[in-house]
Amino acid sequence: MKLLFVGWDAATQQHLSQFELPFWESLQYRGQLLPEHPFDKAGYISSANAWTTISTGASFFDHGMLGFVYGKYSGHPLAGVVQRLATQQQLPPLIRRILIGRVLGELGSGEKGKKGKKIDSTDIKYERIWEYLDGDALIYGLPLTYPTWETNGVIVSGIPAPKPEEAAEPIVCPAELQETVYDGGEAGYYVEMTSPVNDETVEEQQYCNAHQARMEANGEKYLELHEQLSEDESFEFGFLMLRGLDDIMHATRDEEIIRQSYELIDRVTQEVVNAINPDATLVLSDHGMRPASDYRFDKDMRMDHDTRQGMWGGTEPFRLERHTDVTPKLLDYLGVETPIPRKRGTIDQVSQSDTEEIHERLEDLGYA
Repeated sequence: MKLLFVGWDAATQQHLSQFELPFWESLQYRGQLLPEHPFDKAGYISSANAWTTISTGASFFDHGMLGFVYGKYSGHPLAGVVQRLATQQQLPPLIRRILIGRVLGELGSGEKGKKGKKIDSTDIKYERIWEYLDGDALIYGLPLTYPTWETNGVIVSGIPAPKPEEAAEPIVCPAELQETVYDGGEAGYYVEMTSPVNDETVEEQQYCNAHQARMEANGEKYLELHEQLSEDESFEFGFLMLRGLDDIMHATRDEEIIRQSYELIDRVTQEVVNAINPDATLVLSDHGMRPASDYRFDKDMRMDHDTRQGMWGGTEPFRLERHTDVTPKLLDYLGVETPIPRKRGTIDQVSQSDTEEIHERLEDLGYA
């Protein structure tokens, strides 16, 4: 494998300096990773927005993925005013977050609170990074890859894919691999309990333990797929999402739980890298986390997204600064010279029969 890309969703620069993380500390090149303007100044970004920009090289105002709970952003006459207000540093962070994350979404898509169609992979009109390559890719858990599509390699859908038994379309491509991925173990991002964010009777430790187990299981499943499929094909590019930190830090501020979670994600990544032995490795987060405002009224988040605390680390000097840098810089490393972003052809629309299940799952995770 020429390049292995591991997502540490919500990993935070401040935390990385606090804990002993041997793999992270072994990466020679490290730095801060910021979203594009105005999200950097507004202080909030959704994983739907961030990972779409990271994986396509397209800016938000091209791809339109603002958040999981709205339809695709299509603009509004007042959008410019909202953006300017959201970047005013004299306003409290919570107000800026509401302006960019909620007001902009409601003005631009009008889907808040409806159980109609939410965004999915078919709304993203740009090719993902691996689609520029001649070789195959092993993609596991990237947000907004449901429904899957025929591509050069393997895709295991990430958030907000429905549960396998509720999905109207395959959540793994090729579809025959779905039973291998979801074989009754703990692979996937599902945890069969409601988050403490939405249910105060749920114990933080139990919920966080479940997400820690998911991260470990996903690392093992990725290696199982790689070993099984490498007998017939050689993967040029790999992506593995370890998103447990995001859900854990939404649900707790307990420093011991957070420390254990970082140590686990560091160890799991080291094990995956050792087993695959790629030519180069990149680890990055879409955003960091900070304590949530005490004035939040919609849900009991313990911590919330912080655009100024995102990070990257690699075995090569990728020189990343913004989300929009990631795809072009990695393709440059891989020797691909082409205009970026590049629009893709159409793919079949997902059946509307599973949108309710997707919406309910987003509510469980604290997004809706």
